[in-house]
Amino acid sequence: MLDLTLVGDEFQSSIDGEDVLIDRYVAAYAELNKIFPVLGNVFKFVSKDVNSKISILETKRTALPESYKTVRSMVKHETEFAILTSDQDNGCRTLLRLHRALAFVVEFMNAIYETTNENISEPVWSAYSSTLSEHHPWLIRKTVGGAMYTLPTRSAILLEVGGKDALPRLVSVIRSVYDSVQLLFSENSLLTLK
Repeated sequence: MLDLTLVGDEFQSSIDGEDVLIDRYVAAYAELNKIFPVLGNVFKFVSKDVNSKISILETKRTALPESYKTVRSMVKHETEFAILTSDQDNGCRTLLRLHRALAFVVEFMNAIYETTNENISEPVWSAYSSTLSEHHPWLIRKTVGGAMYTLPTRSAILLEVGGKDALPRLVSVIRSVYDSVQLLFSENSLLTLK
């Protein structure tokens, strides 16, 4: 079962002033990743992709702990050593993809909290459309659109995440972390990495 309190605590501990600690961010994401299998078979590929990105960041953090301690130090390191253009699996590109997915997750969690309708396909589609869809090609958008009709009910999801009580704090904490990463990437013109 996904522990929303743990996810919130991990994301909260990732905030380091105006920076974000990569190891805490990755730990939070590893726990948060448990939500995707709950959403059905179509979303299991998302979970595998997230695990792959987590592994890339953990490997970089292990190899160069000081350079990959925070988002700011990673950006500095990868910019100074031209890693952004020489390594397809660079940390900034990898984190940017997780960052974009985090925007979807926060809107998804907020939709689950705010709706009372058991059928959540519409609010989840809206969350996807306002976040990730602009980064996906047509085929992926169509696949995700079809997957919306296979989502479990709101009650089933809330059962898997231990209820809705932790959602407002989680949404607030994730938005804070998201905003910090967004600012760091924006300041360094990294929001459009391909």
